[in-house]
Amino acid sequence: MQSAKVVAEYLSQGLTNKLLPDDVFLIMGCKHAAQNILTVLKGSESNNILFPKPGFPYYEFLARSCHLEVRHFDLLPEKDWEVDLDSVESLVDENTVIMVIIKPGNPCGNVFTHQHLKKVAEIARNLRILVISDEVYDHIAFGKNPFVSMGHFGSIVPVVTLGSLSKRFIVPSWRLGWLVTHDPNGILKQHGVISLSHTNIISTSFKQTHKCIAQT
Repeated sequence: MQSAKVVAEYLSQGLTNKLLPDDVFLIMGCKHAAQNILTVLKGSESNNILFPKPGFPYYEFLARSCHLEVRHFDLLPEKDWEVDLDSVESLVDENTVIMVIIKPGNPCGNVFTHQHLKKVAEIARNLRILVISDEVYDHIAFGKNPFVSMGHFGSIVPVVTLGSLSKRFIVPSWRLGWLVTHDPNGILKQHGVISLSHTNIISTSFKQTHKCIAQT
């Protein structure tokens, strides 16, 4: 709980809706965090998930291992690799549960603007899908656009952000990541996602790493 409190305070910087320790799930790295949230949210095997194209291939592997159908929405190179919102809208049906974005982009390195992220949140709300935002490289943002966490838009649509210690603080092999829920309206809790996350995430000893987090 001490470490979750530290991570919540750190990630709350600049957010309108401050995070609580209960919003933070500590886990073995960002990949493990992604695996867990997909496992929790997969539901029926007829469900599908939206990924960016181009994107990080590992997510597709995880989705298929969870028996989720993978659908790809386009990123627009002529618009600094923004999400093609029309592409997203054309892919969604009643079985679509999740939309994944990666920011800064991997492999493109693009940084979405605040205005564009708000549009992403609004279309996800209208389509009734959850947004997962991989923000493991949030400290490596180049160009004119500052990094903006998708957590800013949790009041529009439920958002789950993913991050890790090793990438953020350049400490290879420190296998600690976090899965953070940004959901001030309590939609995820209403649908049992929070309780399922607690059940699915196995408690592991991170004593030394937790101590380092508290001192960071």
